[in-house]
Amino acid sequence: MSVLGVLALSACTPASDGAPATGVSGGQTSSSDSTTVDDDGRTVVTVVNTAEASAGGRAFQLERDDDTWEVHVAVGDREIEVRVASDGTTVRSSNDDDAIDADERAALDAAVTTLADAVRIATTEHSGGERLAEVQLDERDGTWAWEVELSGGTTVRVSAADGAVL
Repeated sequence: MSVLGVLALSACTPASDGAPATGVSGGQTSSSDSTTVDDDGRTVVTVVNTAEASAGGRAFQLERDDDTWEVHVAVGDREIEVRVASDGTTVRSSNDDDAIDADERAALDAAVTTLADAVRIATTEHSGGERLAEVQLDERDGTWAWEVELSGGTTVRVSAADGAVL
């Protein structure tokens, strides 16, 4: 996959009462260091919201890194790398990483389905208890889709245009 063809995106706010999003089922994980698909993606949504609030921009890449999440946030034409604790509530570090490629920025701006939406859709599609590993926006044959990668090797592709599972 080329750097230009891979991008991961933003989030929307989780339900204010802590309940799972409509149409999403599952329970809480038993360990704060383990975000399973059974978590309904709520922890990932919290991670993205925390990173976006800290950096003041829109998240475009998310990856699990041991006991932290690495979230890349677009702020203007810059990329800010924000490391967030596994529970999603604490920023551990933040630094200006690099400039964002124009093609990546255009894909970020054009995506209708957010990263958080893709996580919710993927967790509904596959509730096998695997940990979320990475979420990225990938272009294949001119179509942008979220690739929600799970630790067990499962990848769920979700259309960036309309949220359909591909």
